[in-house]
Amino acid sequence: MYSCGGLPSTIKISANHYRPDFPTHGHMGRMTKVYSKIIKRSFNQRFLMAKMTKIPVIGQAMEFAFFADDDIIILPKDEVAAKILPISKTIEVNISAQPTNVVLPSQVIEHFIHKSRYIYLMNKCMCRDSNNCQHFPQDLGCIFLGKGVLKIPVGMGRMVSEMEAIDHLRKCREAGLVHLIGRDKIDSVWLGTGPKENLLSICSCCDCCCLWKMLPDLNHSINSTVTRMPGVTVKVDASKCTGCQACIKKNVCYLKAISMIEGKAQIDDALCRGCGRCVQFCDHKAFELKIEDSEFMRRAIERIEPLVDVTSE
Repeated sequence: MYSCGGLPSTIKISANHYRPDFPTHGHMGRMTKVYSKIIKRSFNQRFLMAKMTKIPVIGQAMEFAFFADDDIIILPKDEVAAKILPISKTIEVNISAQPTNVVLPSQVIEHFIHKSRYIYLMNKCMCRDSNNCQHFPQDLGCIFLGKGVLKIPVGMGRMVSEMEAIDHLRKCREAGLVHLIGRDKIDSVWLGTGPKENLLSICSCCDCCCLWKMLPDLNHSINSTVTRMPGVTVKVDASKCTGCQACIKKNVCYLKAISMIEGKAQIDDALCRGCGRCVQFCDHKAFELKIEDSEFMRRAIERIEPLVDVTSE
């Protein structure tokens, strides 16, 4: 039984979840250092490179090299989802977890953190650092799970405990960042962690620097690997929309899923990934996050579970 809800008051920290002797200083691996420089220098060209994936042959080669078999879920912001979710929810996933009393999307991530043998926290967010972000903390980096982290070059981050990882995620949410979780081959490539099946990525993204802002420009095959949480939709209540266009003018949706049609805001379901930023932004409460699948937590966990064995040594 898995009880979805708020964070337990105490969390057991297993010695298997971190290695005090793991090196946390030194220099990056040669290839990772090269990839890091390439990413930083070409980051502002990511939209052009994304459009190149629509070119036959070139797009296929790029997909094979950096995106093959990716499966990533963008989670709704906890504070948005909390307003519509039940106080208590128990679902069957044949795993054990401590009882809790509030359903929150971020608990999907906590589930995998509790299970993982290795938890690695990056010193900084590669996207925000490459984009020289001025709006969100650059030092709130990604978390990686799975045995692939043992190959991450020293000096890029450190092994942490469950408690440290969960506290880090809390800081990310407080800063206004949006979580995503899944298998992201590009991380395995630039970090040199080996097979993509050995690394589970947990990112906390801002709306100004996120790599996945390029989703609308990617070919359909790659675009479809990054999805909303199962059962999540965002709708516009036309009766509440005043047509002020603030959501458009301030680029609230980093995927440009919002447009104005006949003076009312509209959501493009093909582009929307259900993060809930627009719901928070609109003063008129015209945007509504809906979770139409009562099993959305179980479905998300079961979808991610086979991607990477985070318990493996």
